[in-house]
Amino acid sequence: MNLEWIPILVNAFTTIVCVGGIGWIFTIKEDKKSKKLDNEAKEIDIKEKQKDEIIRDWKEIADERKSRCVELEDRCNERDEIIANKDEIISELRTKLDERNTYCAVAELMRCEEVSCINRKPPFGMKEAKISEKFE
Repeated sequence: MNLEWIPILVNAFTTIVCVGGIGWIFTIKEDKKSKKLDNEAKEIDIKEKQKDEIIRDWKEIADERKSRCVELEDRCNERDEIIANKDEIISELRTKLDERNTYCAVAELMRCEEVSCINRKPPFGMKEAKISEKFE
């Protein structure tokens, strides 16, 4: 019986060697390393994609902030112009009010308290100098 098993074992061994079955045992470590490197490369790619997504999100946020700043700056400039226009109107109105108040004060001073103009009080007459160009 020992003689029958020897050719079978020899044939099986030669078949395994010819097909590369024994070489497979030696390449297991290399396959593990290559699969590990592939997995690490995939992880790096995933991390790069995540990093790119985060960068893109932050860029979108920054662009939104910049556009909001430009919008607010435009609104601020418009309001500054409105305020400047209102200040000009206010100064014109104050000038007119000052002129009217001056006119009222001069009219009050020049008003005659007596009915007859011979006894004029206050004693301003027609021969007096002009107070201003507008008021005589």
